Amino acid sequence: MHPGQLLGQLRGLDAFGRTSDEARIRTNVGALITLLSGVLVAMLTISEFLDYRRVSVEPRLEVDLARDPKIAIHFNVTFPRVPCYLLSLDVVDIVGDMQVDINHDVVKTRLDNQGRKLDTRGDRQLKGEAQRYLEEQGHDENYCGSCYGAEPPLGGCCNSCEEVRDAYVRSSWSFSNPDQIQQCRDEHWTERIRAMNHEGCNIAGEVHANRVVGNLHMSPGRAFQRNSVHTHDLVPYLQGAGDEYHHFGHVIHDFSFGTLNEFLPKRGGRRSDKDKKKELGISDALKGRTAHPEQSQFMFQYFLKVVPTVYHKLNGDRVQTFQYSATAYERDLLPYDPKLGHDSPDQSDGQVVRTVEGVPGVFFNYEISPMRVTQTETRRSLWQFVSNLCAIVGGILTLAGLLDALIYRGQRKWTGASSFDDSDGFYGGIDTKLL
Repeated sequence: MHPGQLLGQLRGLDAFGRTSDEARIRTNVGALITLLSGVLVAMLTISEFLDYRRVSVEPRLEVDLARDPKIAIHFNVTFPRVPCYLLSLDVVDIVGDMQVDINHDVVKTRLDNQGRKLDTRGDRQLKGEAQRYLEEQGHDENYCGSCYGAEPPLGGCCNSCEEVRDAYVRSSWSFSNPDQIQQCRDEHWTERIRAMNHEGCNIAGEVHANRVVGNLHMSPGRAFQRNSVHTHDLVPYLQGAGDEYHHFGHVIHDFSFGTLNEFLPKRGGRRSDKDKKKELGISDALKGRTAHPEQSQFMFQYFLKVVPTVYHKLNGDRVQTFQYSATAYERDLLPYDPKLGHDSPDQSDGQVVRTVEGVPGVFFNYEISPMRVTQTETRRSLWQFVSNLCAIVGGILTLAGLLDALIYRGQRKWTGASSFDDSDGFYGGIDTKLL
């Protein structure tokens, strides 16, 4: 059988029957409906295409099954009225792990009273004074400095003022009067320290803490641990007065939580996870916060709820980080004054709690949530776009055809014409009015 004959037999299945041009009736109303339909199809097609290209984020809350034992804390804080020698950084957690007087991966920058960085050559000169004293004493092979009853180091001798201070810390003694210690007098330790009383300090770096409830705090004096008790040597004689007045007013430039390698620079020009975090719009709740107390005995506390966050991008990248919320409280550590009108020493005055307990400084108390937020980037598939586009075009053309047929049949019924000849010009008048 010839192919043309076979297709000819299937011609009866054609659902798109055609009429001759002579049998078609074209009107101005039909042209107007066609133009409006075309504009509407174009607008909805563009809108559908933009929606197809749009990336949406689907959040999901789930139990955090990560087994990472550590979490990284990145910080950058400026204290305009606390000298660097007076500032101690410690981390204490609920399992009893204490990191005391942390200096590893932490940089302390001395600032003048205008907030400008100071030349650190003076620090080297001051350290050289202690080294000179040790060299002078080293000429005596039998020299062994006294620790003044404190717990000595492994060598059994305290040959410098700093070693005597460390021995006092190990014995849980307050190092409050260095002028009575021979090593400190010979090194001019008090004069060197008092010369820095008008300075400020910027402390920045990264510490690794256990992934449990704990706190990171910046406080005055050397911290030490004795019988599982975390104690600070507050060195009250260094608090000064007037131009040497010390307080823990601060500016938080950066404070964030992350994985152990999140804040490390990437090689080969790759962006770090911290940069990706900024791109994703995850901001730090404490960034840019400032505080300025009116007196030294003031304790700032920040309570942080840390939530693990995983972000899956369309290109396959996986960003794992942490975000947090923060609540701030301030504690006035001055002795209770009945003139303030409080019923008890611990009665709160807004966010300022007046109490005799506590340590001056800035305390970041953090708690890791057991739940994790997973955010996944998604985009509609091409087949969804094609199917919606077909629905738009077909739906609009169908509605336009129904509207045109309704107007046409209404005119026939109104005029009572058996066929459309528009002899009275009624339909043409409608066209003219609509156009």
